[in-house]
Amino acid sequence: MFKYLSIIVLFIFLSSGITHAHKFYVSLCHIHYVSDSSQLQVVIKIFTDDLERALSREGSPGVRLGTNGEPENGDSLVSVYLQRHFRLFVGGKEIPVHYLGKEVEYDVTWCYLESWPEGDFYELTVETDILTEVYPSQINLVEVSYDGQQKGMMLNHDKIKDTVRFDRKR
Repeated sequence: MFKYLSIIVLFIFLSSGITHAHKFYVSLCHIHYVSDSSQLQVVIKIFTDDLERALSREGSPGVRLGTNGEPENGDSLVSVYLQRHFRLFVGGKEIPVHYLGKEVEYDVTWCYLESWPEGDFYELTVETDILTEVYPSQINLVEVSYDGQQKGMMLNHDKIKDTVRFDRKR
Protein backbone atom coordinates (compact mmCIF):
# COMPACT_ATOMS: atom_id res chain seq x y z
CA MET A 1 0.00 0.00 0.00
CA PHE A 2 2.76 2.46 0.99
CA LYS A 3 4.66 1.72 -2.20
CA TYR A 4 1.71 2.61 -4.43
CA LEU A 5 0.83 5.72 -2.43
CA SER A 6 4.47 6.81 -2.56
CA ILE A 7 4.59 6.37 -6.33
CA ILE A 8 1.44 8.45 -6.82
CA VAL A 9 2.57 11.23 -4.49
CA LEU A 10 6.08 11.16 -5.98
CA PHE A 11 4.67 11.47 -9.51
CA ILE A 12 2.57 14.47 -8.51
CA PHE A 13 5.50 15.99 -6.61
CA LEU A 14 7.95 15.61 -9.48
CA SER A 15 5.54 16.81 -12.16
CA SER A 16 4.76 20.16 -10.54
CA GLY A 17 5.77 23.18 -12.61
CA ILE A 18 7.52 26.43 -11.71
CA THR A 19 4.46 28.64 -11.69
CA HIS A 20 1.98 25.94 -10.82
CA ALA A 21 0.57 26.48 -7.32
CA HIS A 22 0.19 23.24 -5.43
CA LYS A 23 -2.69 22.31 -3.15
CA PHE A 24 -1.07 19.34 -1.50
CA TYR A 25 1.70 19.48 1.05
CA VAL A 26 4.40 16.84 0.90
CA SER A 27 8.12 16.44 1.41
CA LEU A 28 10.23 13.53 0.27
CA CYS A 29 13.21 12.30 2.28
CA HIS A 30 15.68 9.64 1.21
CA ILE A 31 18.14 8.21 3.73
CA HIS A 32 20.89 5.99 2.33
CA TYR A 33 23.36 4.05 4.47
CA VAL A 34 26.83 3.82 2.94
CA SER A 35 28.49 0.85 4.64
CA ASP A 36 32.02 1.63 3.43
CA SER A 37 32.05 4.88 5.40
CA SER A 38 29.35 3.98 7.99
CA GLN A 39 27.56 7.13 6.89
CA LEU A 40 23.93 8.03 6.51
CA GLN A 41 23.37 10.35 3.55
CA VAL A 42 20.11 12.29 3.76
CA VAL A 43 18.38 14.21 0.98
CA ILE A 44 15.14 16.07 1.72
CA LYS A 45 13.05 17.58 -1.07
CA ILE A 46 10.69 20.38 0.04
CA PHE A 47 8.57 22.84 -1.92
CA THR A 48 10.48 26.13 -1.66
CA ASP A 49 7.47 28.36 -1.00
CA ASP A 50 6.38 26.09 1.85
CA LEU A 51 9.86 26.15 3.38
CA GLU A 52 9.96 29.95 3.06
CA ARG A 53 6.61 30.17 4.85
CA ALA A 54 7.96 27.97 7.66
CA LEU A 55 11.07 30.15 7.97
CA SER A 56 8.84 33.22 8.12
CA ARG A 57 6.80 31.69 10.95
CA GLU A 58 10.06 31.07 12.83
CA GLY A 59 11.07 34.73 12.63
CA SER A 60 12.63 35.20 9.19
CA PRO A 61 9.99 36.89 7.03
CA GLY A 62 10.63 37.75 3.40
CA VAL A 63 13.25 35.07 2.75
CA ARG A 64 13.35 34.09 -0.92
CA LEU A 65 15.56 31.03 -1.21
CA GLY A 66 17.62 30.64 -4.37
CA THR A 67 17.08 34.25 -5.48
CA ASN A 68 18.80 37.60 -5.04
CA GLY A 69 16.39 38.04 -2.11
CA GLU A 70 18.03 35.24 -0.14
CA PRO A 71 19.92 36.65 2.81
CA GLU A 72 23.56 35.70 3.39
CA ASN A 73 22.46 33.51 6.29
CA GLY A 74 19.93 31.58 4.14
CA ASP A 75 21.75 28.29 4.64
CA SER A 76 21.95 28.91 8.36
CA LEU A 77 18.20 29.56 8.54
CA VAL A 78 17.46 26.28 6.72
CA SER A 79 19.97 24.40 8.89
CA VAL A 80 18.40 25.65 12.13
CA TYR A 81 14.92 24.82 10.84
CA LEU A 82 15.94 21.26 9.98
CA GLN A 83 17.71 20.81 13.34
CA ARG A 84 14.41 21.66 15.03
CA HIS A 85 12.24 19.51 12.80
CA PHE A 86 14.29 16.47 11.69
CA ARG A 87 15.97 13.95 14.01
CA LEU A 88 17.41 10.44 13.71
CA PHE A 89 17.74 7.75 16.39
CA VAL A 90 19.61 4.45 16.48
CA GLY A 91 18.88 2.09 19.35
CA GLY A 92 16.75 4.78 20.99
CA LYS A 93 19.69 7.21 21.07
CA GLU A 94 19.61 10.40 19.02
CA ILE A 95 22.49 10.66 16.57
CA PRO A 96 23.86 14.00 15.37
CA VAL A 97 22.77 15.10 11.91
CA HIS A 98 24.96 17.62 10.07
CA TYR A 99 23.60 20.04 7.50
CA LEU A 100 25.74 20.16 4.34
CA GLY A 101 23.80 22.63 2.22
CA LYS A 102 20.88 23.11 -0.13
CA GLU A 103 20.08 23.59 -3.78
CA VAL A 104 17.03 25.43 -5.04
CA GLU A 105 15.74 24.04 -8.32
CA TYR A 106 12.64 25.65 -9.78
CA ASP A 107 10.00 25.34 -7.07
CA VAL A 108 11.73 22.79 -4.82
CA THR A 109 14.64 22.94 -2.40
CA TRP A 110 16.95 19.96 -2.00
CA CYS A 111 18.50 19.81 1.48
CA TYR A 112 21.57 17.65 2.10
CA LEU A 113 22.52 16.21 5.48
CA GLU A 114 24.76 13.45 6.81
CA SER A 115 25.22 11.43 9.97
CA TRP A 116 27.53 8.72 11.30
CA PRO A 117 25.80 6.22 13.57
CA GLU A 118 28.14 4.25 15.81
CA GLY A 119 28.60 0.60 14.87
CA ASP A 120 26.21 -1.65 13.03
CA PHE A 121 22.53 -1.00 13.44
CA TYR A 122 19.42 -2.74 12.23
CA GLU A 123 16.78 -0.20 12.99
CA LEU A 124 16.48 3.52 12.41
CA THR A 125 13.93 5.86 13.91
CA VAL A 126 13.05 9.05 12.07
CA GLU A 127 11.27 11.91 13.77
CA THR A 128 10.16 14.76 11.56
CA ASP A 129 7.48 17.36 11.73
CA ILE A 130 8.75 19.36 8.76
CA LEU A 131 6.10 21.90 7.75
CA THR A 132 3.39 20.37 9.95
CA GLU A 133 3.32 23.58 11.99
CA VAL A 134 2.41 25.44 8.80
CA TYR A 135 0.21 22.85 7.07
CA PRO A 136 -1.67 20.36 9.28
CA SER A 137 -2.24 18.18 6.17
CA GLN A 138 1.54 17.97 5.46
CA ILE A 139 2.80 14.48 4.57
CA ASN A 140 6.48 13.63 4.99
CA LEU A 141 7.44 10.54 3.01
CA VAL A 142 10.67 8.85 4.12
CA GLU A 143 12.54 6.10 2.29
CA VAL A 144 15.48 4.36 3.96
CA SER A 145 18.03 2.23 2.08
CA TYR A 146 20.26 -0.07 4.11
CA ASP A 147 22.40 -2.97 2.87
CA GLY A 148 20.31 -3.48 -0.28
CA GLN A 149 17.03 -3.27 1.61
CA GLN A 150 14.51 -0.44 1.32
CA LYS A 151 11.83 0.53 3.80
CA GLY A 152 9.46 3.46 3.85
CA MET A 153 7.31 5.43 6.20
CA MET A 154 4.69 8.11 5.90
CA LEU A 155 4.72 10.72 8.64
CA ASN A 156 2.28 13.57 9.24
CA HIS A 157 0.95 15.97 11.87
CA ASP A 158 -0.47 13.12 13.95
CA LYS A 159 2.43 10.70 13.47
CA ILE A 160 5.82 12.44 13.48
CA LYS A 161 7.97 9.44 14.43
CA ASP A 162 8.40 5.91 13.08
CA THR A 163 10.99 3.14 13.05
CA VAL A 164 12.18 0.87 10.25
CA ARG A 165 13.90 -2.44 10.96
CA PHE A 166 16.24 -4.32 8.65
CA ASP A 167 17.26 -7.95 8.36
CA ARG A 168 20.71 -8.64 9.71
CA LYS A 169 23.41 -9.40 7.16
CA ARG A 170 23.38 -12.99 6.10
